[in-house]
Amino acid sequence: MWRFVQITDTHLASERNGVWNNKFLCSMMPDVMACLKTDLARLNPDFLLVTGDIVSSHSRAAVFQARDMLESLEVPYYPAGGNHDFCSMESRAWFLEAYAQRLPACNTVYTFVHKNLRFCVLDPWWVWRDGSMMPFAEPDTSEPGEKKTRDTRWALPPEQFVWLESVLNAFPDLPTCIATHYPVTPLPEHFYQPEYNFAGSLENGDLLAGVLAKYPQVIAVFSGHVHTNAISENSGVLHVCTSALPEYPVEFREVEVYKDRIEIKTHGLSDPAFARRSLIPSREYISGTHGDRSAVARFI
Repeated sequence: MWRFVQITDTHLASERNGVWNNKFLCSMMPDVMACLKTDLARLNPDFLLVTGDIVSSHSRAAVFQARDMLESLEVPYYPAGGNHDFCSMESRAWFLEAYAQRLPACNTVYTFVHKNLRFCVLDPWWVWRDGSMMPFAEPDTSEPGEKKTRDTRWALPPEQFVWLESVLNAFPDLPTCIATHYPVTPLPEHFYQPEYNFAGSLENGDLLAGVLAKYPQVIAVFSGHVHTNAISENSGVLHVCTSALPEYPVEFREVEVYKDRIEIKTHGLSDPAFARRSLIPSREYISGTHGDRSAVARFI
């Protein structure tokens, strides 16, 4: 058995606090990362899968500051970009420069193999109001110092479908996990309370789910974006959305990999004060039901 850990939506290099589904506290992230480093040392994962919104502020300096905070964990990692990482025309160049030593290829879309498991990392694009897909946010969504990310849309561009199927066709016998910042499909209905803010799923997620269903070696999709712990199954593929580190429940996923299966577990930090500080009473459901917090996916 070996293990990897998924963390997501770290929103590093920012002091900005606010409210999403609970109190969203970027200012506590230096202390969260220090605690996480201690907790990861106990688990000793082979690597981290970091599924987007690594940084909050949209500048080259912030990207590199966030990179340095990830490096401080002293665990190898594979980064994926999210809407906060890829807001501007320059964002991907900053990302590729900052993470050059961690990426297996100089691209935001890539694949890698670790022991008995393949991973495919995707990079969805923004959907503008006219329906076009672009790699950066629509220009008139900008505000001084920040980009709006509410009520915006994302989809996987056609060329990435072609790339993904080429990889899956070339390696049919190797169990495969997909990483994408955005959930492929909407969350289970039990999350939709009156006050719940759903950040959105892929606009063409049904199309992607249909593609994944054609390939028996695809066992799971790991995503973030919605700041919620949710696990669902679609045509034999496990869809694992994980909560954000600056917001209750301040948790991450441990994935144990065996010869015939993966086992997914959810962990809070060893210091529960971060979660208590973020919680808005009555919104504990963001941490998910029992079925949203652990699962097993078997290899075919």
